Amino acid sequence: MRMFELLRRPRAALDAPVWLSRATMILVVLVAAMAPLVSAPYVNFDRSMVLVYIVVGLGLNLLTGNTGQISLGHGFFFALGAYLSAVLVENHGVPYLLLIPIAFAVGYVVGYLFGLPALRLHGLQLALATLGLALVTPAVIKRFEPVTDGQAGINIFGAEAPEFTGLARDQWIYYLCLVVALVAYLVVRRLATGRIGRSLIAIRDYEAVATTLGVPGTRTKTTIFAFSAALAGVGGVLYSFVVQYVGPEAFGLPLAIAFITMIVVGGLGTVPGVVFGAFFVVYVPQWTADINQSAAGITYGVALILFIFVLPYGVISLVRQGFGPVVARIPGRRRSGPGAAGPARPPTPGGGPGAVAEREADESAATQLRTL
Repeated sequence: MRMFELLRRPRAALDAPVWLSRATMILVVLVAAMAPLVSAPYVNFDRSMVLVYIVVGLGLNLLTGNTGQISLGHGFFFALGAYLSAVLVENHGVPYLLLIPIAFAVGYVVGYLFGLPALRLHGLQLALATLGLALVTPAVIKRFEPVTDGQAGINIFGAEAPEFTGLARDQWIYYLCLVVALVAYLVVRRLATGRIGRSLIAIRDYEAVATTLGVPGTRTKTTIFAFSAALAGVGGVLYSFVVQYVGPEAFGLPLAIAFITMIVVGGLGTVPGVVFGAFFVVYVPQWTADINQSAAGITYGVALILFIFVLPYGVISLVRQGFGPVVARIPGRRRSGPGAAGPARPPTPGGGPGAVAEREADESAATQLRTL
């Protein structure tokens, strides 16, 4: 029972020195940059898919973990980016590198327009509204057959590596995904730990109080939803480059469940947790399929139940628990202030005095609001 309580306890972010954080980041990037040069193409494919999921997960975690808005419809924006890439590259000859900013802009606009009415809903209502978006995505793709080729899908033969690089296609696509994922990681981390991040936490936990103190709740949530949708669109473009095929069956409800599983397993509200979640959704179903083909289909469901009841703060809480005592002994640690990121918490649908009382044990909203 004590072990169960320890697993369910929130953990503060590692208060590591600046030099250690930067050195760790540089080391991880160097290892990731060297990996495709010594790996087989199928290994680079899997790692590229991890990077694709990281891009999508960063935006979704910012929306769900930091803002408390549960979205099950990001598969739609993912499909929008993938088909935008396929149609423009294959049918209109648009340079494939231009698809990344185009998909970001289109995803942002569509996400903003959808978020304006949708984010007036809360909790279960919003989840059901976005679930409907996920359910209709394959049907919408099939309906516009003159553009999307319907059930047949579209093969993508572009995105070849430039000759001057001397790289194989799988290596070039991996590096392209790595650069985009790294940029998205730095931007989202900056948003989540700065003034905007404190505003999001205030809206998530005490929206009425935050609005009273001048935080524009509806506009902020809509903007974050649009930004999250834009990252999903960029992820869809990268997906089309990696897989070289887009079809309607790839963007159904299982994809939405995979996205949610990723941020729950990694740790809601934590940027590094997205990386752990992305590795989970790519590799764990493959391992279970090797054991039993039918086991792969229930992996996400079992993982969601297990993590919600046993490890609600995700894999990142185990990392913090394991390395926290070690980091605490390192001299020159950063002092935790009012703006320091607190432990990640699963968003509680709805609100009211009961939900507020339950959350007060984790951190003080007054401290967050005083820093705005």
